[in-house]
Amino acid sequence: MIEIDSSTLQHAPRKARPSPGRLSGTVTKADIARAICARTPSVSLRHATSLIDAIIEEIVLALASDQSLGLHCFGSFSVRVKGERSGRNPRNGVAVMVNARRVVIFRASPKLKAAVDNGFRA
Repeated sequence: MIEIDSSTLQHAPRKARPSPGRLSGTVTKADIARAICARTPSVSLRHATSLIDAIIEEIVLALASDQSLGLHCFGSFSVRVKGERSGRNPRNGVAVMVNARRVVIFRASPKLKAAVDNGFRA
């Protein structure tokens, strides 16, 4: 039998697994739906998920039709058109034209900025 001294072994550092808490790691749609259910017992998980889907769909539809969208105390979404421009292929340095495109811009409200800066306390 071979004895191994575990104090000399080099282990790769473990990635910290985010706790299932709401303020650590990445918050998913399912996390938000569960939080809605916890705050509003009359809303089922399926209903909360469909509400989130409907809200996201309305945001997408508004932005796709070039409308701006403002959510009080959260921020505003708008669409900006970026014109065609010249760029370079990073692999070989050859000049290429980058096509014009529309991009979504989000601007956080002062209240959201303050909550993020100070740490949100419900």
